[in-house]
Amino acid sequence: MRKVILDCDTGIDDALAILYGQRMGVDYLACTVTHGNVDVDQATRNTLTVLDAVGANHVPVYRGASRPLAQPLTTAEHVHGQDGLGNSKATPSPRHAQPQSAAAALVDLAGNHPGQITLVAVGPLTNVALAVMADDDFVANIANVVIMGGALGVAGNVTPVAEANIASDPEAAHIVFSQPWDLTVVGLEATQRTAITPEMIDTISTTSTPGGVLAWNAMDFYIDFYTQTLGHPTCVLHDPLAMALALDPDLATYRYTHAQVELRGEFTRGQVVGDLRPLTGYDSSHAHEPGVIRYVEDFDLAEFHRRFLTCFEA
Repeated sequence: MRKVILDCDTGIDDALAILYGQRMGVDYLACTVTHGNVDVDQATRNTLTVLDAVGANHVPVYRGASRPLAQPLTTAEHVHGQDGLGNSKATPSPRHAQPQSAAAALVDLAGNHPGQITLVAVGPLTNVALAVMADDDFVANIANVVIMGGALGVAGNVTPVAEANIASDPEAAHIVFSQPWDLTVVGLEATQRTAITPEMIDTISTTSTPGGVLAWNAMDFYIDFYTQTLGHPTCVLHDPLAMALALDPDLATYRYTHAQVELRGEFTRGQVVGDLRPLTGYDSSHAHEPGVIRYVEDFDLAEFHRRFLTCFEA
């Protein structure tokens, strides 16, 4: 299995993505942490705590950007709790982040493992953009990138057209989308379909593993937020779906298109604008062209839910 670096802003669904990856046997090379769901210091503490709980306390963590490239910081404690883990009072890790910055670590790790790394980015893309700008070889050294972000052809979740991770740092997203690398975008058009069922909630609530218990305690807050938003008990598995497709791309079918991130629109800043016209002619042969992305058209929801539930089994 290819080595994985997870760039995250660890709130609740990031924690679920970490748990999912560990259960599926991912080889985590590192976790790099950015601002997003909570401030970067809280997100870094959460990342260490979750890794320890899931039995991955060997994975190094690097603290990254504390703010976006060109706009004020925004966070989402109303979704993830003041501590980012649903106010669950999880036992904190005794470990600390590495002294190196996240962007520097990304550059060094990619240079030490050229062509071997899948970069899974499930928060704002500030760290990734900083690494791109810091090293001319970084993009070529990364085998492929999978991001959770954007909303192609569907409503946004922080503005009518923008998804939270992209809207939190549109300039960084623009840099990332503009690179000539193999980029898979797992956006709201896919993740909003992952809502869990009451039967899944019942199953998850009986978990007894340390990682499962941490995740369930955090999910209680998350489920309450989505219950108020959607009108029935559920939550949406944004980041776990991105991790699932990074580990097994065959769970989904994809479409290639050219996409850009809107930076200047009065009402559309942060929107991922994909060319969804039917005759644009993009396919896998265009995968490494700047601005060309592969996004999820459909995926096996039942199988994804089945695999997700195994994360809570003893």
